[in-house]
Amino acid sequence: MRITITSPNDVIALSDQYDDPTHVWAIKKDGVSGLYGTPSTRESPLERPQMDGAYWPSRLTQGSRTVSLDCVIKGASSLDAALARDRINALTCQPLTLSVEDVNGRREIDCWLTADPEPLMRRHKDGFEFGLVLSCPDPYWHGEWLWQAPQSGRLALVNLGTAPTWIRFRAMSKITTLYAAWGDAEIEWEGDTNDLLLDTRDMIPSAGQVTADWALPVQPGNTLLTIRSDCSTLDVGIRPAWR
Repeated sequence: MRITITSPNDVIALSDQYDDPTHVWAIKKDGVSGLYGTPSTRESPLERPQMDGAYWPSRLTQGSRTVSLDCVIKGASSLDAALARDRINALTCQPLTLSVEDVNGRREIDCWLTADPEPLMRRHKDGFEFGLVLSCPDPYWHGEWLWQAPQSGRLALVNLGTAPTWIRFRAMSKITTLYAAWGDAEIEWEGDTNDLLLDTRDMIPSAGQVTADWALPVQPGNTLLTIRSDCSTLDVGIRPAWR
């Protein structure tokens, strides 16, 4: 397993393999928690007065995810260890992306460093042990973006994950109109540009304006989209999501 933490200024790669004894950025044995499970539901049953059982909540939702990593770093010298410690501390107050590569492929989640690593750091001559606690406001893991072009105004999208996910529209030639519908969702856009990116999560286009916004996430499984546009190079992107 390989874990990568990406910040705006650095990329830190951690592995469960110890191939080079003089250059170790590794995850300790059983040093991962919150990675493979899923956050519990936030709702609880409401007791039914003078009756057996309880009421169902109006909806079931999850809270944020917390991932903890127990790691060790070993360099060729004490200077290497000191520089590595600076890199770890520099993750604080930065938007981070946590990526995991294992038998399932590559999945990632956005997060930030919650706790100061200092109380967990144990220094050695040329290395140190430390722990990272990462908060992930969106509890879903996401895969790579998959892009498809509609054919004859239709597009069959497949969400390979187990959680709902948002889609994107990307145009790389002249476009003035866009209409799309899937399930109960319906959106419209108009403008005049040669480069458009529209994410249905926030419906803020890179150019032009949205004239109809009833966007909904795409559920797991197959979804059929109806699309009308005057753009010859329109693509639709989906990013599978897992709980």
